[in-house]
Amino acid sequence: MILDYQLRTTKMTRMSYLMLIVVSLYLIGISVASKDNQISKLNKLIKSRRSENPPHAESWTKQDISNLSPVYTVPQEGSLEADRIDKLPGQPVADFEQYAGYVTVDAEAGRALFYYFAESPQNSSTKPLVLWLNGGNTYWVVFTCDMLCRKFDTNLNTT
Repeated sequence: MILDYQLRTTKMTRMSYLMLIVVSLYLIGISVASKDNQISKLNKLIKSRRSENPPHAESWTKQDISNLSPVYTVPQEGSLEADRIDKLPGQPVADFEQYAGYVTVDAEAGRALFYYFAESPQNSSTKPLVLWLNGGNTYWVVFTCDMLCRKFDTNLNTT
């Protein structure tokens, strides 16, 4: 009785695997056939949208720049040392220079962008750097940058 049950179970398992393989092959065949169909339809669409005489873009030297707004800069003297971060609360001392603060972009409207700047610990004068300007929530900016770069041992305990 037990042997008969085991044989039936083994046959059922083999049948299940066989059906799984057959269905998988069928689905792969359908997807390959539909890809060919999609490719031909895409090519047909591209050919139908081609113009006899496509527009030629002007070279940047010939473009009219008289309607562009002027760049407004505000002097930021002395703010670099004031923005230097010696140590972040709850974090170990970093082996690189870091700065955070605001850069004024429109003094009349009171607009400024937040920035966080971290120098490379080795050869900072020749290695690339990351400067992050943002007008939004600065916690998520620093947190996201930290998650990507892993510069800090992030302590999420906010109590």
